[in-house]
Amino acid sequence: YPMGQCYQDPEFRGAAGHAGPISKNYFRDWIFASAKYNIRFANTHMSGDRSVSQFLKMVQDAHKQYGANSTKGWASDHCDLVDPADLKQAASLGIQFSCYPNAVNKAAFVAKDFGEKIANTFTSPLKSMVDAGIHPAYEGEGAPHVWSGLGAFITRKDQTGKVWAPQEKIDHPTALKMATIWAAEYVMKADKLGSIEKGKLADLVVLDKDYLTIPDDDVAKIQPQVTVFDGKIVFVHSLFAQEYDLRPAGAVVSTYEDLVKRRNGSGGNGG
Repeated sequence: YPMGQCYQDPEFRGAAGHAGPISKNYFRDWIFASAKYNIRFANTHMSGDRSVSQFLKMVQDAHKQYGANSTKGWASDHCDLVDPADLKQAASLGIQFSCYPNAVNKAAFVAKDFGEKIANTFTSPLKSMVDAGIHPAYEGEGAPHVWSGLGAFITRKDQTGKVWAPQEKIDHPTALKMATIWAAEYVMKADKLGSIEKGKLADLVVLDKDYLTIPDDDVAKIQPQVTVFDGKIVFVHSLFAQEYDLRPAGAVVSTYEDLVKRRNGSGGNGG
C-alpha cells in the first residue's frame, strides 16, 4: 500500500517504482523454511487483510508438505485489517492472532483509505475470532496502558469517542483472557502463566475498581494499586501507600502519570 502490492505476493520484487535487485520471494521461502525446520513463526508484522490471507494459504501449503505440526503455535500479529471470512480457515489451521488497540484508534484512517465498510468490518474483528474458536492475545502497542487498550476492545471507541465495528465488541471476561491466559498461550507458557492455579507463577495486581462489573467506559480509567511480581511487591500507587502506610523496600511508589513523566513524557509501547 498504496502501490497495490503485497510483500507476500509470489511475484513481489520490491515496492513499485522502488524495486531493488530481489531475485525471488524471500518471505515465502522464510515461511516454508520455518515450517520445514519447526521454527515458530510469530511476533511478525502482518497488517493487511491480503497479507493475512496469503499467509494462511502458505500455512495450508506447508501442512501438505510438512504436516500440521510444522506450524504449531504460529500466529499473525497486529490485526489492523483481517477479513472475517478468513477466520474459519485460520481456526482450522491453528493460527492465533495478537491484536493491538491501535487498530481501533486508526480505523478513521482506514475509512479514509478503504471506505467505511472495510473500517467497520476488517478492523481487529475480535468477536468474530472468538466465535470461530480462536484465542486472540492482547498486544499492548499503541495504548497508554493495558486498561485503556482493553477498554478500546470492549467499547470499540477510538480516541475521539467514535465507535468502529460495534459488532466486534467483546465483554470484560473475554478481554481479560486476551491479556492473561490467551496471552500466555501466545508466548507458549500457558502451563506457567495466565491464570491463578497451583504450580503457576502467582503475579498479582490489585485494582481500584471491580473490572468485571464496572461500566465499559470505566475500564480505561482503572488505576493499579499494588503489583506483586515474582513474590515481591514491586509497585504501590502513591495514594494507596499513603492510606495503608505501605512502602515495601525496593518497590516503586508512584502513579502511572508520574512514571510517564519520568520517561520524558513517553510511556513507551504499551506503557
